Amino acid sequence: MTARQAFDHISGRARRLLRYHDGLVNVRQRAMRRDWKQSCCKFMHWKKDASIDRVDSKDALLILRDGAGLTRHDFSAAALDDLLRASLALGVSALDRYLHERVVKKIVKSLRSSDLRAIQEKLTIPATLAVRMTEDWKKASRSGRPTRPANQLRISLQDALHLRTFQSWREIEEAFELIGITGIAGTLQAAYALADIKPIKTQLNTLVQRRHRIVHEGDLVRHKRAGHSRVNPIKRKYVADSLDFMDTFVGHLDGIA
Repeated sequence: MTARQAFDHISGRARRLLRYHDGLVNVRQRAMRRDWKQSCCKFMHWKKDASIDRVDSKDALLILRDGAGLTRHDFSAAALDDLLRASLALGVSALDRYLHERVVKKIVKSLRSSDLRAIQEKLTIPATLAVRMTEDWKKASRSGRPTRPANQLRISLQDALHLRTFQSWREIEEAFELIGITGIAGTLQAAYALADIKPIKTQLNTLVQRRHRIVHEGDLVRHKRAGHSRVNPIKRKYVADSLDFMDTFVGHLDGIA
């Protein structure tokens, strides 16, 4: 699996959540007609006095059976905004996974360079992993099996690197520096044909901050004093535009060798 394939896979799932949102929001304003309910119960061979409910969305007609854990209120626009939040969070994770794939695949080769950058020099793995690698090499040598230290090192570095995030602009620059690539700001500025890369940095960092609020704070409004729990509003267009932004951004990152 390439880094781009990993991104596309996760981004596709984020867009599917967006489609779920679009196809499930209840647009029905009036209560279900009594005669329609009776006809439906008769057709389904349910009790004629069953307490069913109806949801009419843009793409589907849902019948909630008697005793269902869901009600039509669970399909309101406000309730399904959480699908928008989940889509946004998953979209940012696609960017994170893309960068991890690129770093993990090239990190060992980049560390062999005679001209390492400071961030590469400071890259460390936990002592427990180093001990485990040493023991594995010893066992393999005693058994006569061929050893591939670079593969074991790559796996250990992967475990260490997955404890880090590569989402914000600063983290993305660090990710590329770990594999010996610098100056991505200028490269991206040229790719976007912009006089200044700052708007891209700002949009990315704002998007990542919103992801953090969703994942770590449930997207609740922050209160300086005690108050009722309220969620930050989120718009479908904002999520769709954000996913498009990340598609284009990763497309440009993919052109940096």
